[in-house]
Amino acid sequence: MRYLAAAIVLPLLLAATVNAQWTQIWAEEFDQTSLNPDNWEVQIGTGTAYGLPAGWGNDELQYYTNLSGNLQVSNGTLKIIAREQSFGGRSYTSARIRSLGKFEFKWGRVEARMKLPSTRGIWPALWMLPTDSPYGGWASSGEIDIMESVNFADRIYGTLHFGSVWPNNASTGGSFANGTDFSQNFHDYAIEWDPDQIRWYIDGQLYSTKNADQWFSAASSGNARAPFDHEFHLLLNVAVGGAFPGNPDGSSQWPQTLEVDYIRVFRREQAPFGGTPHAIPGQIESEDYDIGYPGEAYYDTDAGNNGSAYRADDVDVQICSEGGFNIGWLRNGEWLEYTVDVEAAGVYLLEARVASQSTGGSFRIERDGQDLTGPIGVPVTGGWQSWQTVIASIPLEAGPQTLRFAKVGTTGEFNVNWLRMTPQSCPADLAEPYGSLNFFDLAAYLALYNNQDPAADLAEPFGALNFFDIASYLSLYYLGCP
Repeated sequence: MRYLAAAIVLPLLLAATVNAQWTQIWAEEFDQTSLNPDNWEVQIGTGTAYGLPAGWGNDELQYYTNLSGNLQVSNGTLKIIAREQSFGGRSYTSARIRSLGKFEFKWGRVEARMKLPSTRGIWPALWMLPTDSPYGGWASSGEIDIMESVNFADRIYGTLHFGSVWPNNASTGGSFANGTDFSQNFHDYAIEWDPDQIRWYIDGQLYSTKNADQWFSAASSGNARAPFDHEFHLLLNVAVGGAFPGNPDGSSQWPQTLEVDYIRVFRREQAPFGGTPHAIPGQIESEDYDIGYPGEAYYDTDAGNNGSAYRADDVDVQICSEGGFNIGWLRNGEWLEYTVDVEAAGVYLLEARVASQSTGGSFRIERDGQDLTGPIGVPVTGGWQSWQTVIASIPLEAGPQTLRFAKVGTTGEFNVNWLRMTPQSCPADLAEPYGSLNFFDLAAYLALYNNQDPAADLAEPFGALNFFDIASYLSLYYLGCP
């Protein structure tokens, strides 16, 4: 779906939609008597064992251990304890854990309930790093900081790191301070990571939002979602000193403990736009495709909503000359899904309102990977807003189901305004005006036949069109409509 210079660029309109439901996909409740090795790896040392300069790349002062004095799970919480203690050539000890190789995910919501340490020189963090670093070393492949606090626990930071490999990296973020001392009680810290937006919350209060136009990866300049479009894993640690907080001084008090009640990860379920499945029989506006992640609820081969209308996804939605909106410039490999509720099983008449300036094209309707219609041709209509209706037959099961409208073929490009499915009680009635049979119905069938459309396959042997299919259609035609 490409941008056309002739298209009118409008301000982005966000539809009033019902958010898809969050579904938990992973959780660490810290309800065992020791750290769960199925969820976490304990990192040891000063960073050199992991290819980092001593000090973990931040001039930190601690040596990370797996000792019980630094890392404990008891009474339903994790405790990471930073101590003023000589160990491994360092003056402080603490702990750092990560889920690398055990749990990674792309897009979703992370929630953690924590009580923070607070003294000069302390630096607790819950954050995420890329698992495979597809765009290169830090920070070209990104970093997402869910919660950071430095020194006294009176301000919380949420930050993105991105851009180029250090030292040409970039960052953007926000912070939250309302007079609360976050070391006195447990508080809820959350992040919602969507393809084109990342949001930070404390105790349910949104305090920072960053959009895709505020980040980039130099290694993938044509990808607006990079570097936050691949799998990341979780990290949890308490650092001492370093470039961000500065070092402890004589006023610092030890030990300091980060206590974590739980960490939970959720993903959005795919859901019908507006919260209710489209009723069949009925008409579906093309722009009301399902809410969900790209590659799951829809797939568009280029970034951005080139029609600049109605929804914030990167599907191209534009103002339609017939009123409302339409999906624009569907091209090879692109698709949209619609959750529907079919009143009764049977064969339905499928109508689609389409337009194509000069190439035409074809699409099909699928369910769970099954082709229900075969390729349905889209004619050249002479303009992107010159609309015609194409028809086919589609067998549907009763009840809720998800249908995929898929562009097929390697050539052609077209727009779609709406889809309509109605019971095919008069199977020969293929053209407007419906309810009676005439020359237009004969012409519509011959068009299906000439295009080798499966909807024209009415007689055995099925799978190939021949004289028997034409004879079957003529028999239906002469029977007339009820």
